[in-house]
Amino acid sequence: MTIKASGTQLGFQEIEAEFGAQSPRSLGSYRHTQTVNGLVFNGIDSGIPTSGEIKFSDFYSKSLNIVVDCFSGGDEFRINAKNNKWNNNSIVIINPSTVSKKETGTKITIRVNKKFGSDKSQDTNCALRTGTWNNPASVVVDLGSNAKILGAGGNGGRGADGITNPGVAGGDGSSGLGIEHQGTVVNYRSGSVIRAGFGGGGGGGGGRETSKNDRRAGGGGGGGGAGFPFGTGGQGGVPQAGTRQANEDIGSPGGNGTETTGGNGGGGGDNDDQAGGQTGGVGGDNEQSPAAGPSDDSAGGAAGSNGAAIRETSGVSFTFGTTGGTIEPASFATASNAAQNVT
Repeated sequence: MTIKASGTQLGFQEIEAEFGAQSPRSLGSYRHTQTVNGLVFNGIDSGIPTSGEIKFSDFYSKSLNIVVDCFSGGDEFRINAKNNKWNNNSIVIINPSTVSKKETGTKITIRVNKKFGSDKSQDTNCALRTGTWNNPASVVVDLGSNAKILGAGGNGGRGADGITNPGVAGGDGSSGLGIEHQGTVVNYRSGSVIRAGFGGGGGGGGGRETSKNDRRAGGGGGGGGAGFPFGTGGQGGVPQAGTRQANEDIGSPGGNGTETTGGNGGGGGDNDDQAGGQTGGVGGDNEQSPAAGPSDDSAGGAAGSNGAAIRETSGVSFTFGTTGGTIEPASFATASNAAQNVT
């Protein structure tokens, strides 16, 4: 645990309990500088000299530093930094062979410098979660210039089938960063991105015309929402009864989203210029809200909901440290606006 803040003179036993025994057994052996994925540690903890005079009193209130590796390898999805990375993907800031890795009293830095995505099952699901830690001195999430923490886009809804079945609602987007540890500090440096997943558009309503023949037309599929992975466009509606017109009455599928843009809604079917379905709603992104599918003779589907850039467990709060990157929607760049609940 963190070395005491004051009191009796420190000795090697207390220093070695925190930082491990070094050879030779001298204070000078604790001069150490280390760089981990661009993060420079000038000293094994802030205030411990890396050159010149070094004293026992320099070690009062000092803690072991450990970096959790969320920067190596390729893209990952739905990661809990504590549960998935701590045991096999963490770096001790000193000779690791001399000290046991521990949580209590340790300064933990979760270094992120690659892309994390979420999934589409529910809006509380986060691409990267801090996890909960056992009494550390601090927890910092530090995003490098290549870091992207992105919610998934919701799928577009299927278009109405002409009259019987209405358009289907767009799927909800999911969320980016999940804060589960009280007092976490988030640094998001220039080039880094924390972004919500955006909702999918609703399927368009179906049309019907009965003055001459019972003609029906399917609604267009909703567009997929922006995210990683992106939302896929919804299927066009296919009329199930009535006088058909060589498949022209089938609604067009909605467009897929991309990582940053929502897809367009598909056009409604056209049954011999007598019955027409409605265009599906657009998928959401940071510039446009996901849209419901317009209603006609049958109802269009509702728009999906957007996820959150940052969520926090109920009762947990966090703060921002170094800023300069991008958070979208921008409202989440204010810590008090974080959405509640993390899964």
